[in-house]
Amino acid sequence: MCETGKLFCSKLTGQEVWNLYLDSFTDEHDPIFRDPNSSENNCNTCKNFVRRYGNIVALDENMQIITMFDFEPVDYTFNDSCEAITKAIKSAGIQDVFFETWDSLNSLPYEACKKTNTMFRLGIDQNVKRYTKEEAAKFGVVKPNEIRTFYHMCLDLPKAFVDMSGKSDLAIQANYRDAKNVFQRCMEEIPLDVLLLVKDLINQGSLLDGQTHLYKLDQIIPLKKAYDLNRNDKDNWCWFHSYNLPIAKFKNELIGTLCSEIAEGTELETACLNWNKRVDPANYMKATAPITKKQIDDARQFVIDNGYEQSFARRYATIDDIKVSEILHANAGKGTIKEVSIFDGIAATKTTSKLNKFDGVEEVTIDKFMKDILPTCTSVEAYLLNSHRRNMVSLTTSKDENSKPIFKWTNNYSWTYAGNLAGKSFIKEAVKSAGGITDAVLRFSITWNEDGRSICDLDAHCVEPNGAHIYYGNYKLPSKTPSGGCLDIDMIRPSKLGVENIFWTDQSKLRDGVYKFSINNYDSGRNSGCKAEIDFNGNVFTYHYNKELQKTVAFAEILIKNSELADIKHLVPLYDSNAISMEIYGLNTNQFHKVNLVCLSPNHWGENNVGNKHYFFMLDNCKCPIELRSFHVENLIPELLNHRKVMEVLGFSTMIKPGGEQLSGLGFNATVRDELIVKLSGTHNRIIKIKF
Repeated sequence: MCETGKLFCSKLTGQEVWNLYLDSFTDEHDPIFRDPNSSENNCNTCKNFVRRYGNIVALDENMQIITMFDFEPVDYTFNDSCEAITKAIKSAGIQDVFFETWDSLNSLPYEACKKTNTMFRLGIDQNVKRYTKEEAAKFGVVKPNEIRTFYHMCLDLPKAFVDMSGKSDLAIQANYRDAKNVFQRCMEEIPLDVLLLVKDLINQGSLLDGQTHLYKLDQIIPLKKAYDLNRNDKDNWCWFHSYNLPIAKFKNELIGTLCSEIAEGTELETACLNWNKRVDPANYMKATAPITKKQIDDARQFVIDNGYEQSFARRYATIDDIKVSEILHANAGKGTIKEVSIFDGIAATKTTSKLNKFDGVEEVTIDKFMKDILPTCTSVEAYLLNSHRRNMVSLTTSKDENSKPIFKWTNNYSWTYAGNLAGKSFIKEAVKSAGGITDAVLRFSITWNEDGRSICDLDAHCVEPNGAHIYYGNYKLPSKTPSGGCLDIDMIRPSKLGVENIFWTDQSKLRDGVYKFSINNYDSGRNSGCKAEIDFNGNVFTYHYNKELQKTVAFAEILIKNSELADIKHLVPLYDSNAISMEIYGLNTNQFHKVNLVCLSPNHWGENNVGNKHYFFMLDNCKCPIELRSFHVENLIPELLNHRKVMEVLGFSTMIKPGGEQLSGLGFNATVRDELIVKLSGTHNRIIKIKF
């Protein structure tokens, strides 16, 4: 029984066990010993033992009760007693846990023990008695000076079941009993689908500080599944599984209260709001809205009804997928714009050069390059820089080429930049993808958690010259600052790329003085650093904080005079992107790499002309090393955008694994100023700088 690790007390009391013990003997098997009122088996020492320990039970792997009387007695005269006691205890059920206490053991007339003992004797195994003349004359069955040895019931108890804390056995039992009762109510009253829903809400970011409580759900959900499948005694099951279980009182905890509210019928958004207020009354609005089961069901049904199921199974596009006839454009002008060019079998130059060696090279616009230069080339090589790390892009397509297009253009191709963004992955583009304002005279934006291991709550802060403080406390309330500053993106412990954004759109409202920018680690979560960007009318200052941000770090102070940028003080060093060579997507920087394919983004293939144009230079042996988002919600057709929240979650749940053949390389947004150095072969061999 001790080997099960858990001992309990039956609802049958020790006195009732003793009564059964004596009542089950026949007169023949329990004769009078000395006194007409006392039989041979009616021993005070054994009586005290059975009253204290006779109702101890354990549970086997099938949650069936085990008693200490489950054995075949050597002396058949005890058969009836053992059978009667076993039957009665097993049918009675469990009342409490069993523990002996150190204080009790020292007050009982058992053998001496120390706290260092590994085993403790309960009861007395035997004693010796010498009878006097008076006792011999009284009882008649013994002789004067006769010595008899009496053997009693006893057991050896492992130290694990002896409490040394000084608490009473009643206090110990009450604590375990309360835990079991609360645990059983949780199993009975909170459905499994509610537990799974709350876990989804945490992963969605709908519960403030929800990640802190996620481990409790991860423990309680398997127990709930097992409880629902259990066909044995559920009461015994709860006694066994609540025993020393840290989350036994889950139902009474914050996360359990939320589950109970939802199980009792509280509206989902109300329950989430109640949670956020309880967790942090000052910041209860800092969470995304929850996705309901109905929203998920409606989106799923729409996808099924309209034949989009296969469209969301996506993969990397390859060179063999690209049909030149689909994406060649005819130009009404004098020449032909060959907007797709494929170069096969051309070896790239492997020399490494310093960037300053290209100072003074010919500069051309991307339009001139595509119209006049690219059609004359037999090979193109691109000079890869460290600063291109955020330009890395991959083309994706549907696994089923006959699946229905899900995008605003007529083909099923899409693209994703490094960091799983839809546009060029500067911090500005990250802000755009998160729905933030970038068309501003002044902007302070931050990003973090690119590695997926910095799940923490970083907050962007700005203190204006008049002392007005812009941060999560005045989220989306521009009237809080006289200069019109506003925080429009506030993310809490994002599982993917984190973004926050503060902006000013009216230059005339900017008050003269110093604007102080900083980042605070709100929840003290572990992280590998962050990035920040200050943009004043196109003057961009980028910062990479490549160490753990522990509390508050001041990044910069800018001085505004007459609504113009007069000075800037960098409190964190500016990012020098091209100082040393590094590896990006499997390619070394600061050298030329063969271009396999030059093309426009799929939203401008054929007759399509939807949204911003991107120029792609796909590089030989370029491989995306991380899981890639297979589609972006902002590119979906309006019918699918009606289910935007669900589509957002779906986008992160259908990631494409790295590896295999793929078209990856450099991407440039036509609306973002940038440049690329290329080496060309053809009618003329030369190096030029393309300006975007």
